[in-house]
Amino acid sequence: MSQHRESYDKEFKKKTIEHMEKEGKKPIEISRELGIPKSTLTRWIKQYGTGAIQEQSQVFVDYERLKKLEQQNRELQEENEILKKAMHFFTKDRH
Repeated sequence: MSQHRESYDKEFKKKTIEHMEKEGKKPIEISRELGIPKSTLTRWIKQYGTGAIQEQSQVFVDYERLKKLEQQNRELQEENEILKKAMHFFTKDRH
C-alpha cells in the first residue's frame, strides 16, 4: 500500500498561514482542523509567515543599500584619484 501525498498550491499555503496568524491559532490547531502535518505547517510558516515576508523585504532593502554604497564608493575613489593628481601637480611646481 502506498500513501497518497497531498499537494497544495502556493495560494492555499499563504491563505492557511495568513488565517492562522490572523486568528492567533497554533500550528497544531490548524494541523488538526485541516489534517495537514504540523511539520508541513511549520515549513509553510517559514516560507509564507509574517516573519518570512519581513525577512525577504529586509534582504531586498539591504541589496538596494549595498548598490547605493558601491556607487558612492566608486565616486569617492574617483574623486580621491583626482585630488591626488592635483596635489602632485601643485606640489611639483614648488620644488
